[in-house]
Amino acid sequence: MTDVVEAAVTEARRRQAASDRDVSAAVEHFAGTVRETCARWGLTAEGWLDGGAGMPTLAVVAEGGQRAVLKIAEPGDQDVAARIMTAARGRGYARVLDWDASRGALLLERLGPMLSARARTLHEQGPVVVALLQQAWQVPLDSGRPFEGKASGLLSILADLGPRYGAAYGDLLRQATLQAERLAATERPEVVCHGDPHANNVLRRGEGWALIDPDGFVGERSYDVAVVVRDACTELAAAEAASAGSATTVLRNECRRLARSAGVDPERVWAWAYVERVTSGLYLRWHGYTDHGTQFLDVATLLEP
Repeated sequence: MTDVVEAAVTEARRRQAASDRDVSAAVEHFAGTVRETCARWGLTAEGWLDGGAGMPTLAVVAEGGQRAVLKIAEPGDQDVAARIMTAARGRGYARVLDWDASRGALLLERLGPMLSARARTLHEQGPVVVALLQQAWQVPLDSGRPFEGKASGLLSILADLGPRYGAAYGDLLRQATLQAERLAATERPEVVCHGDPHANNVLRRGEGWALIDPDGFVGERSYDVAVVVRDACTELAAAEAASAGSATTVLRNECRRLARSAGVDPERVWAWAYVERVTSGLYLRWHGYTDHGTQFLDVATLLEP
């Protein structure tokens, strides 16, 4: 276990070095807590999982042989996610096996491959994710973060990170800001949103699928649907390269199809997705994922505002 844990701590420090954010406190908490938590819960670490901008997630085995994953964050950071997934009781979300709020340690059932590895296109991924969201949206509103207005937060990202990480995309930032202002003026509380339901946050569970890593704020259904269509950067860039205007056409069609399935306004899905694509590009650059962030921003320039 020691070698696995040390490798995970090394990876945490690598992520710290690559990020423009100060994550030193999170790294030190992870390094000082992970071994103790494994010992306390009788877990054997098998490896750590790729992906994510936070601390590495450990693949572990419990004393009874159950395969699980261990996520450790600073105390408080996972409280909402743990509360939401516990309330869901496996409906739409991964099941919670144990939770220690004082250590920020969350133990979840271990799931299979990401949806992105099994379904390559947005057309394939979208219906799977929206069906899960319709289950996830059933958790009580009081299990999520109180409604504060997601669009206001995105406006803050545009204002703060835009000049630092999107200076070359001035027109794009202005269009995204206009869209976010319109959304902020009309946003309404409806459900506990997952907040980040992309295909890498959907994992195989038996013959079905389950969501992981909810942000868990009260907001609109259309926001969650928009995040489903926010990605697909490579797919949209390829469509545009084949025929000018095709990126917008492909994405418009998916917005209409998934919005109809979820019972939301496709134009609102489009607006949320546009703003999310831009802010995600800025956010990824802030975290040190420069190439990935640039891809988001470059694809956004191909789309209608």
